[in-house]
Amino acid sequence: MTPGALVAAGSDDSGQVSAILKAAEGRRITAVAASAAASLAVTEDGTLLAAGDDLYELVSGILKAAEGRRITAVSAFDATAVAVTQDGTLLAAGHGAAEIMRDTEGKTVRAVSAGSGFALVVGEDGTLSTAGRENGGQLAAILKATEGKRITVTDCGSGYCFAVTDEGTLTSSSSGTSFSAQLVKAAEGKRIRAVSAGNGVALAVTEDGALLATGNDSSQQVSGILKAAEGKRVTAVAAIHNVCLAVTEDGTLLGAGSGTAGVLPEILDATAGKRVTAVACGALHFLAVARERDRDCGPLEPRQICACLHTTGDPQDTYALVLKVGDDQQQLISGESCKAVDTQSTQTTHIIVRRVSTAQDLATGSVYFTYDQSTGAVGIDEDKSQLPEALTWQRSDVNRFTFTWTP
Repeated sequence: MTPGALVAAGSDDSGQVSAILKAAEGRRITAVAASAAASLAVTEDGTLLAAGDDLYELVSGILKAAEGRRITAVSAFDATAVAVTQDGTLLAAGHGAAEIMRDTEGKTVRAVSAGSGFALVVGEDGTLSTAGRENGGQLAAILKATEGKRITVTDCGSGYCFAVTDEGTLTSSSSGTSFSAQLVKAAEGKRIRAVSAGNGVALAVTEDGALLATGNDSSQQVSGILKAAEGKRVTAVAAIHNVCLAVTEDGTLLGAGSGTAGVLPEILDATAGKRVTAVACGALHFLAVARERDRDCGPLEPRQICACLHTTGDPQDTYALVLKVGDDQQQLISGESCKAVDTQSTQTTHIIVRRVSTAQDLATGSVYFTYDQSTGAVGIDEDKSQLPEALTWQRSDVNRFTFTWTP
């Protein structure tokens, strides 16, 4: 995940918001999670930060468990908090922690979502398992629905569970809730990349960035977020009963709903003009990771572009987009700031998508840049270019390009 500064907004009666902001002051954050009782943040070096209610030793317990460990992912719901270490160990604190730790002992965990006293756990091989206390039969139901399938994304709460297979199929289980079944129906025939739900509302993002939303619309949180996201590519979502949030491909935070005590306008104002990379909803507060936008890459020469590389894959993976003309090459690294790229050659530019950690070339192709001398605008001739299927591009302003790699 691209690091940035922590932004928080909402009720601070318990001191939770001010405490997590103080802990994160001057630090670069990569991931956040929030619930009614806890705020969690992970720094760029993997340190876990936490603030909130210490009922069931929620905050003190997760900080103690994570001490000296490099954390890669976090999740929280009500009084339950979980974290995944770099080596795949699951840590838990708060309500149901002892059972969650017992049920995951010795397992290597790739991803996790916290529920109320339980967790959905994705193992190293993509198999879904549950840990903690059964809640209305939904855990047994989601295991049955995903039997024999590899899971990539999960989300859960007090009365619902969602899971996305490696083929992009959305499945769910619930105890008397209808919004989850409505979302599954809306997702039929679509490949899903992200899902989030909260007490009566549910959001999902399709492979092409379209937003799906179902559930309680008493505060226009569902209809409002769909309207706000119309025509935009969405990359991340978060929801609570009266508010829906979505992050667009260019990092703009969108929101709709009642915004209890003015919280929604507060978080939208705090992130205005910034590039948001992660967002989380608590009961009365929101957390976001945001960084200053790269307005430009310094003065650009004719036929130069300001470009960056984003990825929708595993946030722990870093990718490079290598652009080669003859013996000369330039590269963009996912998660890094935009940089000036020279497109002055009239030749075809060969491109390579590479996983940095293994130096493995994942895809190759070519791009043919064009230049309008009258306007100074650089473009891409899609007929002459042969981009890898999983590499897309978008131009904003005159010569600002965002390339997106979808593993």
